Amino acid sequence: MSAERLFSTFLFAFAVAALSLAGPARAADSDGTDAVAMKQIRSEIRQMREERKRDREVIRSLEIKVQQLETKDSKVQAGTQQLQSTDQKLKETTLELQQTNARVKSLQTKVDAPIAPSQFASDFGRYLGSHTFQITGAAGFNFVYDQQSGALDGLHHATQNTFFFNFEPMFLYRPADWILFEGELEGSFGQAGTAVDLPLADFQITLNDYMMIVAGLFDQPFGDWYENQSPMWVNRFVSAPLPFGVEAVVPPSEIGLQLRGGLQWGDLGQDVDYTVWGGNGPNFSESVPGAAIGGPTAIASSLTNGKSIGARVRFYPLPLDEHLGRLELGASTYNGKWMNGHWFNSWGVDFNYFNGNLQMRGEWVQAYRQMPSNFSQDNRQGWYLQAGYFLNGLNVPGFPDKLNSYIHRLEPLVRYSGVNQHGVAIDDIHGATGVGVGGLQVGLIPDFGLSGSPALFAPHSREVALGLDYWVAPSIVWQNEFDIELPRAGGVFVSSTGASTPAGSIPNDHAFLTQFTVGF
Repeated sequence: MSAERLFSTFLFAFAVAALSLAGPARAADSDGTDAVAMKQIRSEIRQMREERKRDREVIRSLEIKVQQLETKDSKVQAGTQQLQSTDQKLKETTLELQQTNARVKSLQTKVDAPIAPSQFASDFGRYLGSHTFQITGAAGFNFVYDQQSGALDGLHHATQNTFFFNFEPMFLYRPADWILFEGELEGSFGQAGTAVDLPLADFQITLNDYMMIVAGLFDQPFGDWYENQSPMWVNRFVSAPLPFGVEAVVPPSEIGLQLRGGLQWGDLGQDVDYTVWGGNGPNFSESVPGAAIGGPTAIASSLTNGKSIGARVRFYPLPLDEHLGRLELGASTYNGKWMNGHWFNSWGVDFNYFNGNLQMRGEWVQAYRQMPSNFSQDNRQGWYLQAGYFLNGLNVPGFPDKLNSYIHRLEPLVRYSGVNQHGVAIDDIHGATGVGVGGLQVGLIPDFGLSGSPALFAPHSREVALGLDYWVAPSIVWQNEFDIELPRAGGVFVSSTGASTPAGSIPNDHAFLTQFTVGF
C-alpha cells in the first residue's frame, strides 16, 4: 500500500470520528444559543418599552410645545392684524395729512392772492357768523362862534358863542348770516337843551350776493350826502352843504322799503350799483312855498296822503389796475305826493373822485313841488363842490421831523355850496330863533353843525367854507371850519297865509366852527 493511500485512509477515519463527536456538541450549542437569543430578545423588548416610554414623553412634550406654538401663532396673528390695522390707520392719517397740507397750500395761495371786492363782503359776512352784536357810532364836541354883521328884517340880531355835544351810538345785531338789524340813537345838547332822536332803524336782509332788501327807517338814498357823508366823523367839514342843511332840497330820511344791489361789469373796480325804494312820502313844515322839508312823514300827518318812489344808480368806470384813482358817477330821482295828491318831483347827479391824497366830490339837486291853486309853485335848486388834500406826503425843508409829522396829519379843505328858491317860509326862520314866553326872541340859535347865520335862510344863499382837519387817528379828528356867507339878493319871505314880503338885504356873515369827533 502506498503512502498516499495510507494517508487518505487516515484522513477518512479522522473525518468520521470528528463527525460523530460534532452532533452532541451542536445540540449543546443550540440550547445555549436559544437562551442567549431569548435573553437578547427580552433585553430588546425592555429597551423598546423604555424607548416607547421616552417617545411618549417626547410626544407629550412635543404636543405641549405645539400647543404653545399654536397659542403664540394666534397671538402673532392677532398682532399681525393689529399691525395691519395700525398700518392702515397710518396710511389714512398720512393721506389726511397730505390733504390738509394741500388745503393749507391752497389757502395760502388764496391768502397771498388779492381778494376781489365782491368776494370780500361775502367772506367777511361768513366770518361774522350768527348772533353777533356790536355798538358803533360817534361822539362829538362842538363850539360855534358866529359874528353876525346884520339881521333879517323883523328878526333879532344876536352873535353866537356857544358849545354843543352830540352822541350817536349805532347798534348792529346779526341774528343770522342773512339778516342784520341797524339802529341809531342821537342824543345831543343843542339849541333847546338835551334832546333824543331816532334817525335810523332798519332791517337789512341779504337775498344773494348781488341783492338785498332794507326795511324800516333809513337815510334817504338820494345822491351821496345823506347816506354816505352825513355821519360826524365821515363828513370832512363840521357843517353840511347848504342843499342838505336848513334849506334841504330833498327829505333827509324815509320810512319804507328798499331793494339794492350791485355787480362788477368789467375789470376789477369797474362796478355798478343801484337802489330803488318806496316810502311814506315827503313832509313839509307848512303848505306854503319855501317851507322847510322835515323828517319822515308820520302816518297821522295831515299834509300827505300819498307815497314816494325813488331810484339811484352809481357807476364806477375806472379799473383799479390802471391807477387812475377811484371815480364814482351817480344819478338819483325821488318823487312823491303830499297834501292829498300834490306832486313833489326831484332829481340829481353827483360825483366822487379820489386819487392818492386828493379827494373831490360834488352834487347838483333840483326839486319841484306842486302847490294848491292859491299859491305859486315851489321850485328849488342846490349844489356843492368840495375838495381836500392830505398833507401826509409833504415835508417842509428845514422843519424838524417832529413838526413835519404834525403837518402830515393835516387836511386842508374848501367847499362852495348854494341854494336857489323863490321864497323861504318866515315861520321856519322864527322857529329857528326860539321865540320864548312873551315873544322874547333869543336870536338864530344854531343847532349841532350849523352856524345859525341869517344868511343860511336867504332864498339865494351862498357859502364858502374853508376847513382844516387834524387827523389824530383814522376815526379821531379835530375839525376847524371858517364859513363865509355870501347870499345873493332876490326872493321873498312867505307867511303862513301865503303873503309874500321881499327878502331885502341879507347880511354877509362869518362864522367859525370847531369840533372834536371820535368814531367808534
